[in-house]
Amino acid sequence: MKMGIKKYRSMIKNDTREFFNVSPIKWKAVDPTESGTKKTLYGICRGCMQGDCATLVHLEDGIVVKVEGNPGAPPNYGSLCPRGNAAVMNIYNPYRVKSPLKRTNPKKGLDVDPGWVEITWEEALETTARKMKEAREIDPRSLVICEGWGQRDTALRTPFIKAFGSPNEVGSHGGACTVHYATGLVQHSFPVSTVDLEYCNYHITLGRSLGPNFATTGGSRKFSKAIDRGMKLVVVDPRCSYEASKGEWVPIRPTTDLAFLLGMAHVMMHELKTYDQFFMKYRTNAPYLIEPGGDYMRDAAGNKPMIWDPVDQKAKPFDSDFKDIALEGAFQVDGIDCKTGFTLIREEFSNYTPEWAEQITDIPAARTRKIAKEFVAEARIGSTIEIDGFTFPYRPVSLNTERNVTNHRGGTYADLTGKLINMMVGSIEVPGGCLSCGYRGPVLSPTADGTSTPGYEAVAKKWAFPPNNIMLNEFYPHIHHSSLQAARSILDPEKYHFDYEVKVWLAVGGNPVRMGADPKLFEEAFNKIPFVASIAYHMDESAYMSDIILPEHSFLERKRVAAFWPQHQSLSDEVNGLQMIQLRQPVPTLFNTRHVDDIFLELADRIGMLEGEGGLNDVINESEDWIIRDDGLNMKEPHKLDLDKRYSMDEIFDRQVQSWKYNDGTMNLEKLEEEGALAHWNPRYTFYNYYWVPGDQTRHEFYFINLKRTADGLRANLKKHNVHFPGVSDDEYVFCQYDPVPHWVESSELSTPEEFDMWAINWKTPYVSSEVGNPVGNPWLAEIYSQDPWENILINSETARKKGLKDGDWIVVESRHGKTEGYMKSSELIHPETVGFPGSYGTGSRHSNPLYRQGPHYNVLLPMDDESIDGVSAGQEVAASVKIYRKEA
Repeated sequence: MKMGIKKYRSMIKNDTREFFNVSPIKWKAVDPTESGTKKTLYGICRGCMQGDCATLVHLEDGIVVKVEGNPGAPPNYGSLCPRGNAAVMNIYNPYRVKSPLKRTNPKKGLDVDPGWVEITWEEALETTARKMKEAREIDPRSLVICEGWGQRDTALRTPFIKAFGSPNEVGSHGGACTVHYATGLVQHSFPVSTVDLEYCNYHITLGRSLGPNFATTGGSRKFSKAIDRGMKLVVVDPRCSYEASKGEWVPIRPTTDLAFLLGMAHVMMHELKTYDQFFMKYRTNAPYLIEPGGDYMRDAAGNKPMIWDPVDQKAKPFDSDFKDIALEGAFQVDGIDCKTGFTLIREEFSNYTPEWAEQITDIPAARTRKIAKEFVAEARIGSTIEIDGFTFPYRPVSLNTERNVTNHRGGTYADLTGKLINMMVGSIEVPGGCLSCGYRGPVLSPTADGTSTPGYEAVAKKWAFPPNNIMLNEFYPHIHHSSLQAARSILDPEKYHFDYEVKVWLAVGGNPVRMGADPKLFEEAFNKIPFVASIAYHMDESAYMSDIILPEHSFLERKRVAAFWPQHQSLSDEVNGLQMIQLRQPVPTLFNTRHVDDIFLELADRIGMLEGEGGLNDVINESEDWIIRDDGLNMKEPHKLDLDKRYSMDEIFDRQVQSWKYNDGTMNLEKLEEEGALAHWNPRYTFYNYYWVPGDQTRHEFYFINLKRTADGLRANLKKHNVHFPGVSDDEYVFCQYDPVPHWVESSELSTPEEFDMWAINWKTPYVSSEVGNPVGNPWLAEIYSQDPWENILINSETARKKGLKDGDWIVVESRHGKTEGYMKSSELIHPETVGFPGSYGTGSRHSNPLYRQGPHYNVLLPMDDESIDGVSAGQEVAASVKIYRKEA
């Protein structure tokens, strides 16, 4: 059954061209010097969020005729998915923005004609720079840069906003993907933890893909190899994904993953009672004594946390010599009753039997027990493995969660409970186990309390009142990103306690209209902001509501030097230990567009913030790669920029290459141009962070004391300023998610009127893993997804029968917050209470590619009030309670 493109098209009432007050498309003529030539360029694919597949771009007569994987080059080793192959249509896209545009109609809306007129680059840059400079002189915080997956090829976006002086770099994608806190807390890493497919034998995955829905080359290959060698995969998910078809599918009711994880942990703690004793006693803070107020019980000097020695029958500072360590128990120290952190968690988890979880999750209690028993047995507690001469603990099991688990109220607890399950068998940062995918090195170095130092988003952002950050970082100090919160703050600054207003919004690959929820909210926000500009590749919703559009190159036209970032979805020895810088050689440009970083350089120069101390050059010199730190392209002496000189991007790239940590003295941009990539392989054993801080030299947080510390600081600051969490009826509704002991927290959508008897969920697909490269608008990809029957709204076959629905029916899916509609397909591969939405379709504007406007738009179903978010990460709810019905003709 086809998706029904023709029917979708019939719903589009206006032809796009009718509204453009611009010249017809003028394709650039072939350069006469290119006639009769054939050429191959090095490339880096930008077809997904990972965006690092090595490619070869073939040109004939100056025209791109083919994009393929670069044979033998990591990380894809010659393979390339259809998104990468379809990059040809990314450059030859007639719906690109081809020259600078200016709005003449002051009213903004997705159905309002902007009255575009073409302008020169001089006018576009001068207008934008003048507006930004005026805003900076009033208050640097009045600039918001909205970034997103639509633009990952910029080296200067973050340095630009830092030099400007604004804290407001807002991610349009981040509110629906808050997956970072727990890994930052337990493993001091970013962005996530994932599975070691090289050695894992039993993997449980919840709410995530191991590759097929993401980077369908390296990720899929690593996954296939693991399955072929016998790894068992358990997929806990409302739908049977590609991965689940290769393992055991465990259907679960949406938003209830926390209950399943609590039930599994209960079995491990109260029924199996089998732990990695050394790991729990010497590699976690589980045995630390906790006083009645929830803090560590400290020694007489008040400095060091205490642990009970059951042989000597007394409490000792954690770094003492112990004859043994009590993991469990209640003790009296200096007249104060204490319990170990493990005991407090175990007592709480006594409530969460598999039978209790079954009522919430719809997973039979016997199945939860079976999975827990298999997980513990397969952990091989006590075993070791030698890698290149270094002996590691060997724990070939891993449990990992991601956005469809974490993006609910209580989602942070779900992620943290998953960490507890891994820690009980010792499968953290060791071969076969749960590995962080970020920086490798001594990141697990202990604090003064002996526990691994929190990193990244687990480090609470500083309090300020009135708040500085438009996303309300001060009230949610572990927030990832929230464009929804930014829009709410812009529309009602008094409610959210702001003492300044946003004057300029600059979109750089960020499109909150499509990636968030409630387009009307952003229409109102954009109408309130005095000046909106977009560095845009195509006429997406943010560009459509801009005052000035600064057109950028397609990614094939953009020269790029990039460091190799960690693999997000799975790890194996294909890339373990790899440090690399890659080059994309640009193809000839087609239209009157510019490289995004050249735009930033020009704006910085015109604003007067390029040179001098604190200027853009200075910030570039002092910046460090946020994810891979010293392994990234960071400026070092003697290659740092002169503060009083303007550089080209080639000059900046050259200095970055020469500054690279692994440069042997011969590497520069010229050599990179010759080779396409420069690689360095560290020994395999250095990839496991246990290697850097082995034995009993550090402890992971098992009792999550840092949640309590954040809450204590927040309570004090709220009381000091006599304020409350904005938009929340009771502060405890948020604070209950900061207890150091995880517990059941109900999603905001779990208790709804009976008429909303179904759940709507969404997932990435091989066609639309994210908005990188405009996949929905790519006609080559559309040829595939428009005929894929699984790209319709999916409903369980028996549920469809009971509701009198059949394949091909046009149905309406309605939540308390919005509704959408589309074609239905029935399937046994989805939970009976679930309505499934693959990919990301719908919305668009009157001027966007018609493909961009076809299909149901999932996000309009989602809640977006302050009480629906996770209290720790401020993550947006990504599932909705809905009802469904056939739309009558």
